[in-house]
Amino acid sequence: MGPFDRGILVLYTFTLTLLFLALGAWLAGWPDLVQRLWGEVNTRSYQEILWALLLVYFIMGLRLLWRSLKPERKKQAVVQEGGLGQVRVSLAAIESLSEKTVAAVPGIKEVKAKVEASSRGVALNLKLITAPDINIPTVSEDIQREVKDSIYNVVGLTVSEVRVSVESFVAVKPRVE
Repeated sequence: MGPFDRGILVLYTFTLTLLFLALGAWLAGWPDLVQRLWGEVNTRSYQEILWALLLVYFIMGLRLLWRSLKPERKKQAVVQEGGLGQVRVSLAAIESLSEKTVAAVPGIKEVKAKVEASSRGVALNLKLITAPDINIPTVSEDIQREVKDSIYNVVGLTVSEVRVSVESFVAVKPRVE
C-alpha cells in the first residue's frame, strides 16, 4: 500500500472513529448533544456538501477495498541449502545483478529486468532500450549468455530462460567537451 492509500486509510479511519464516537454518545444517553450537532449540519446549505462527502467517502471505501483485495507482488527469495545453513537471495537482488550485467554491454542504453522463480531455476524478462546501430540478434545472444553466466557465478542459480525484448532505439548524440 502506497503513501496515497495510507493517507486515505488514515482519513477514512479517523472519520469512522468520530462517527462511532457520536453513535456511542447517543447510545450512552446524550441524545441532545448528537441531535444538536446533527441539527447544525443538516441544514439546506450543508446538504450539497454532505452529498459530496458521502460520494467521496464511498469512492475512498471502494478504493481501499480494491487495494486490500488486489494481490501485491510478493518479495520472494531463492533459497539454497548449504553445509552451514540456508542462503536466501531475493529476486530483487537477482534483478539488480542482471541489470548491471546488461548495462555493461556496449550499445545498451537502458535495461529493466523482471525475475520469476520456477522449479527449474529462474527465468528473466529483460526490456532494453538500445542504440540503433547494433546487431540485435548477436547482442541478444551475448546478453543471454552473460546474464546466465553472471547469475550462475555470483548466486549459484541455474537460469532456465532469458527473454530479451527491445522496447525502443535511442540515437547516440556525440558529447561536446
